Amino acid sequence: MQVGFLLSMILNFLAFALTVTGMIVMMKDAENDEFLAGNGLNALKYFTIQSNLLYGTYAGVFAVAELIYGSPEAMPDVWYLIKYVLTVGVVLTFLTVVCYLAPVVEGSYPPLFKGVNFFFHLLVPLLSMISFGFFERNASITLPQVFFGLIPFGLYAIFYSVNALSHVKDGQVAPEYDWYRFLAKGADKAVIPMIVMLVAVLAVCFGLWLISLI
Repeated sequence: MQVGFLLSMILNFLAFALTVTGMIVMMKDAENDEFLAGNGLNALKYFTIQSNLLYGTYAGVFAVAELIYGSPEAMPDVWYLIKYVLTVGVVLTFLTVVCYLAPVVEGSYPPLFKGVNFFFHLLVPLLSMISFGFFERNASITLPQVFFGLIPFGLYAIFYSVNALSHVKDGQVAPEYDWYRFLAKGADKAVIPMIVMLVAVLAVCFGLWLISLI
């Protein structure tokens, strides 16, 4: 078995283990007060949690598939395509936390990187980037398939918008329905952040694609 393939398997199993551990802690510790992580089922409203849960679960399945197929050449391309899409999601989580939440939301640092947040906001995204960028370079992603990476962002944007805009009172969205503060200054002011996010997602998509071509 190739060394890179073996390391990919190990990193994927590790991402799965961290995700399972993090989810168990959040679901079990009802008194947990993790910043922007929440506890119990309430935590599932966050993109950071959703993206990690999807990626971590798939990483475990992917690692088992690697073990069964035994070599990257034997792995069907669809396995890598799905891995790419879910990797975009957790990389976006990392960038959102580091570039938006940490500097914008008051009192968010260092809580954004403590406890379970350390797993979901830093470790799992880093593992995803390392495994895909260094040990899964044989991913055969075509240019049209690059845009599949927009799927997690697009679906969450719809969920977030519908949920938030259905709780508007006196022209404002209650903070508990605008947990990422995108609409804190009004819906019209949310356009620019959303455009920035879209550009960031596209940058991540094309960045991962270019890495896969090396």
